[in-house]
Amino acid sequence: MSDSTTTPPPDARRAWRPFLLLAPFQFIFGLIFSWGAIAPALHSQAGWSHATLSLAFSLTPLALFPAVILAGRLLGRLSPKALLAAALALFTLGSAGALSGAAPLIFMIGYDVLALGVAAGLSTAACIAMVGALYPARRGTLAGALLALYGLSSIVSAPVFDTLDAHLGWRLALAVLLGGYAALGWLTWLGLPDARPSAKRRTAARTPPRRSLAHPGLLRAVTSVLAAAPLGALSFAVIGQLARAQGLGRADAVAIVAVMAFGNGLGRFAFGLLADRRGAPFSRTTVLTLNALAALLAFADLYRPSPVALAAYATLAGLSYGGIAGKLPPLAAHLAGPAQEHAAFGLLYGTYALGSFLGPLLGALIGLRPALTVVACAALFALLPACFDDRKRGDSAHHDPAA
Repeated sequence: MSDSTTTPPPDARRAWRPFLLLAPFQFIFGLIFSWGAIAPALHSQAGWSHATLSLAFSLTPLALFPAVILAGRLLGRLSPKALLAAALALFTLGSAGALSGAAPLIFMIGYDVLALGVAAGLSTAACIAMVGALYPARRGTLAGALLALYGLSSIVSAPVFDTLDAHLGWRLALAVLLGGYAALGWLTWLGLPDARPSAKRRTAARTPPRRSLAHPGLLRAVTSVLAAAPLGALSFAVIGQLARAQGLGRADAVAIVAVMAFGNGLGRFAFGLLADRRGAPFSRTTVLTLNALAALLAFADLYRPSPVALAAYATLAGLSYGGIAGKLPPLAAHLAGPAQEHAAFGLLYGTYALGSFLGPLLGALIGLRPALTVVACAALFALLPACFDDRKRGDSAHHDPAA
């Protein structure tokens, strides 16, 4: 076991219980991916404009960005269970506040910023930290599985909201869904182990972030993530428009969106598993290569549109976008070591959230075609720092076979 906590691993019979208890948190905070079901109800029943709905959606990754970085630092002082309690408290209070008034601003602050932004940042870092502490040999696989559930949570949440909305209206439907998730979260939280930070991690937590995280490899990883993430995020926002622009029918367009969403979940799990099997650097380079291939297919679809190119682009964009997230926990541990892995993960995942915000924002500012061109070029650039690291490792291994 790693030195991240002073609590021993659970016995064999109950070894998987903590992991299973972490699963509901992914559905709770993955509600952001059900915005496609909630937004139409707000538009038709509450009269929200499309611009307001887009702003509300973009606030969540913007709030998640600093929250997950802060959480990475707090995990040197607090246990993952304590941080999850803070996340649940913010989710509960933010949800209640969002539904207490009719003004869109109140809703956005409570729901999008606090409940799904800040709280999700704390929860994600805490869940990944607990998995790394209890299952160090399977860190990539299990962290990727949790992130996959987070990305696929709309499979459960969206149909439940739609059903409730048809009978109760959007406000009461959302209140029932949020209340049910809050109750589930607190019940599962009671069964989680309370793993305290080790003395080594508490000492590391007092190290200034600029000093402890100023590792050249980590800084190059941040650059790659920031350059790679916008392509997938923007693709999710515009893939439906691209399908309609090619004259595809509704069923075909929905199928392409579904394939992309499934690829997102699969990528989160698969590239975490690949990191455990072949190492974090190999997983990183592979997913960034797929992302670069998705960028080339995006160029092809922009300038020579075809349903085949669009389907291939959507598949690779979804797979690589999820894979970029899935490989971050083992990559953080590889680059920063046990004492600083949580702070490194917070920085990397926060950068991923920032990139996910910048992609759609760029699309709104300069239009679909120019924005897709820019983020595709950035995705090609993102591969360069990874290739540089791989070459450095290869040179080190050549000069020192024991490296």
